[in-house]
Amino acid sequence: MTNNEALSAKALTLISHKLRTPLSIINGYSEAVLSQAEKENFSPFTTKALGEINKQGTRMSALVDKLMAFNQAMTADASSLEKQTVTLKPLIKECATKAISLEGDEALPTQSKEKGVKRGTFIEIDCSTQLTLQANEPMLRSCVCELLANAIKFNTKLEKIIKVQGVHHGDSISISVRDYGIGIRPQDVAKIFEPFYQVDDYFTGQVTGWGLGLAMVQRILDLHHGSISVVSDRGLGSIFTLSFPV
Repeated sequence: MTNNEALSAKALTLISHKLRTPLSIINGYSEAVLSQAEKENFSPFTTKALGEINKQGTRMSALVDKLMAFNQAMTADASSLEKQTVTLKPLIKECATKAISLEGDEALPTQSKEKGVKRGTFIEIDCSTQLTLQANEPMLRSCVCELLANAIKFNTKLEKIIKVQGVHHGDSISISVRDYGIGIRPQDVAKIFEPFYQVDDYFTGQVTGWGLGLAMVQRILDLHHGSISVVSDRGLGSIFTLSFPV
């Protein structure tokens, strides 16, 4: 690592730590007051405002966590990477729950105003309960959570269906995440793994994030001597596949 890279990594760590404390206070107090608001019949506006403060504070905390994870991945060394036996299905379920809570319209599906159309985020998991992988568990979790969050985020449909599959074939194990969202333009596919690059033409800049997620995923796969691939059709969705050697 060069001196400039080391300095940048130190700066990212410092910024992340400095943001954590005020965000923890904002989230803690807003959650406490929101709970009180529900008991004491606060006005609808006040209750809604408190809920939005808590929601955005939680999202910002997740962004800070992602910044930390990115920094750790970029400064890690493959030769000293700590690996454990990870059972994939529980990890995928955990990431699905987290992604829906942060990015989904709502945790549970409901009927929308449009008759017969469901509204909500539905994540289907196809993975053997016996499938395991030797990997750094926090890093693997970051990868799966990132792909699921993106699959929800880059989708404007009322009913968001995402399919996750874990498969052992030959000398590799793959985890694929398929969505039916907006897809990626061919000219953007090669750029989405660059740090700070965001495909936001469709959302006019309204998508939350640092533009670091996929760069982090790429780095983590490199550390595991694996690979990531993407197949995407504009307007039809994308399939991201993580492949790990076994």
